[in-house]
Amino acid sequence: MFCYLTLYTLYILAEEQVLFRYWVSGRLTDSFSDPFWHHVVPWVGKHILHLASAITIFTNGSGDTTYDYVLILCELFVAGVATVIWSALDRKRSNYRILYGWLTFVVTLALALEMFSYGMDKLIPVQFGSLTLARLSQRVGELSPMDLLWTFMAASKPYTMFAGLAEVLAGILLLVPQLRTLGALVTIGSMSQVFALDMSYDVPVKLGSLHYLLMAVFLLAPDMRRLLDVLVLNRTAAPRTFTPISNQSWIHRATLIVPALLGVLWLSTLTHFSLKRYTAENPAAVAQSPLYGVWIVDDFIITGIPRPLLTDKLANDMNVGLGDTWTELIFDAPGILLIHFSNGVLDYTKLTIDQVKNTVSVGDEGDVNWKSDFAYQRAGDLLNLRGYINGNAVALKLHRLDLANNRLTSRGFHWINEFPF
Repeated sequence: MFCYLTLYTLYILAEEQVLFRYWVSGRLTDSFSDPFWHHVVPWVGKHILHLASAITIFTNGSGDTTYDYVLILCELFVAGVATVIWSALDRKRSNYRILYGWLTFVVTLALALEMFSYGMDKLIPVQFGSLTLARLSQRVGELSPMDLLWTFMAASKPYTMFAGLAEVLAGILLLVPQLRTLGALVTIGSMSQVFALDMSYDVPVKLGSLHYLLMAVFLLAPDMRRLLDVLVLNRTAAPRTFTPISNQSWIHRATLIVPALLGVLWLSTLTHFSLKRYTAENPAAVAQSPLYGVWIVDDFIITGIPRPLLTDKLANDMNVGLGDTWTELIFDAPGILLIHFSNGVLDYTKLTIDQVKNTVSVGDEGDVNWKSDFAYQRAGDLLNLRGYINGNAVALKLHRLDLANNRLTSRGFHWINEFPF
């Protein structure tokens, strides 16, 4: 256990540094272990596990890549070998109290920092975004399980903030030695929910949340009997005794001061960048497109011999055929147009609007050869577009959908409900 937890907590601390550099620079960089593990893990996958395909995707936004699973397996193997050798060479030692104290110190610090990272993006609600027009206009059945969870959390910022507060509180409690048991209990409650959601909605950080949950159980283990006495058996429990991790008083003081300073520094840093993101992404502060709204296509006329409304490459990739027309246009943030096709495909495109000439130009990063240009006329909630889509002369008539009475955003909170709504 010591060997594996040491390897994993060092990995967590390294990833926290990577995350910090990402927030500062906006670029995702590799962790300190990559030069070693990036060679070992693919080799193990190919020569030991005989995986069908080579491991070329490393740790990224997903924490459940093949690389991550094989990395855990490698760390377990290294820890197992080290345990056997260690046990054989040092079999006469009766206990490892000091070493256990240091392991507890490192695990507590790593877990507290991770709880701060988990919690602050919820306490300042930026993790799940907002209910944009794109989200509000998608059918529930078209959402992936993770999309549904993200939308569910975005729909209630108070609940998101409550969940984040519990996680931040857990991190603070963990850093106070006398409150570590309470911090572990709060962490177990929070991370049990996170792990259950990750498993239920296929969120690709299952390995991480499971490890944080087990780390909290590890920290709580010495108090299990005392908790059993108080909570189940109705017995008195003796105070817990703490074994100093060093006979040097300055080291003992440092283990109390350093985690507190790191916690304050990390929490302040997270607060700064989360507030910065929230200010930049807050719908009230984000500029809207001049044609803002969800526009329903009432009439779609193609002049001449119709061709696919995307280039052949994109049409094949998105399964869009000749008969698939535009059914809905979503103008949300400036520079972005979402196009709904009649087959249910939703395509994100680049948008340029000239309000002087009343023209719209649309392009797609997926294929530079595809382009469409329109002249537009707008009268209130009615819009006419005339121009070309991928060489097809087209004319569209649209009306804007009234989202003011959207139930998800307008229902609000009610203390009294005579009947279920």
